[in-house]
Amino acid sequence: MTKKRMIYTSIRLLLITALLTAMSACGTVDTSNHESSDVMLEQSSTSPPSEQINPSAESEVLSSEMDTSISFQTYSMETDGLDTFGYWLYTPENPIENMPLIVYLHGASGRGEDLNLVVADEDFPKYLQTGELGDVRAYVLIPQLPADLRSWSDISDSLYSLIQKTVSDFSIDTENISLAGFSMGGTAVWELAAEYPDLFSRIAPLAGSARGVLEQVSVLQEIPVRAFVGAADIVIAPNSSEQMVAELKKAGADAQITVLDGADHISVPTLVYHDESIRLVDWLVGADES
Repeated sequence: MTKKRMIYTSIRLLLITALLTAMSACGTVDTSNHESSDVMLEQSSTSPPSEQINPSAESEVLSSEMDTSISFQTYSMETDGLDTFGYWLYTPENPIENMPLIVYLHGASGRGEDLNLVVADEDFPKYLQTGELGDVRAYVLIPQLPADLRSWSDISDSLYSLIQKTVSDFSIDTENISLAGFSMGGTAVWELAAEYPDLFSRIAPLAGSARGVLEQVSVLQEIPVRAFVGAADIVIAPNSSEQMVAELKKAGADAQITVLDGADHISVPTLVYHDESIRLVDWLVGADES
C-alpha cells in the first residue's frame, strides 16, 4: 500500500470515527451504511472490469496495493472462437521510448477468470506486484489462461495477437521482447518460441518440459536461452530441458541451464528470482548486453 493511500485511509477513518462519535451523542446511529460503503469502495478499486470492455479502450483498473502502475483489463479474440481472457499489464514508472517487453506465462494454478490467481503463487508476477524485484525497466505482459483450457498452445495465435497489440499501443522495442514462464508456462515458453522464433529476443523457461520441441533445435538455435530446473523436481522432470540445452549448445546456440540442487518443482521461481547472482530480470530486459 502506498504512503498516499495509507494517509488517505487513516484520515478517512479518523473523520468517520469523529462523525460517529458526534452523532452518537445525539442518539442512536445506524452504521451499516458506512460499513457497506467502505467495502464497496475497496472492491471498486480492485475488481476487474467487465468482460464487455473494448480491448482498445483506455480504461484501466489500478491495483490499490501497487506502488508502480500495474493495471489489468480484458482482451477478446474473435479469430479462434475464444470469447475473452484477462491479462495483467505492468507499466514502468516514467516510461521512455523503445522499452523492452517481457511476456510471462503462469503455471496451471493461475488458470481461471480471476486475475488475482495469477499473482497468488510464489512466482514472478507476485514478486513484481509486491515490489520485491525493484523498478523493472520494461513493460510486462502477463496473460491468464482460461480455466477450461489445458495449455497455452490452445491460444497461441491469440497470445501472438495480444503481443502485437501491446507493441502497437506502447513504445516497445520490437527487437527486445523476451518470453519467460514457470511450469506449464515454462513448457509453453519452449513451444511458443518454436512457433514464433522471430518474435522473441530471449527466452527463460522455468521448470518446464522441452519434450515437445526436441526436434526443433534448428528453429530455436538463434534465440538465447536461460533455463532453470529443480534437481528434485518430480512434477516435471528436468531431463528434457537438459537434453534440449545440450543439443542447442552443440548447434552453437547461446543456451544455458541451471540445475538447482535439492529444489523441488514449486521452489524453482523463488530460488531464481531471489538469487542476486542470477539476475534473471536484468537478463530478460537486455541490461547485461553492452
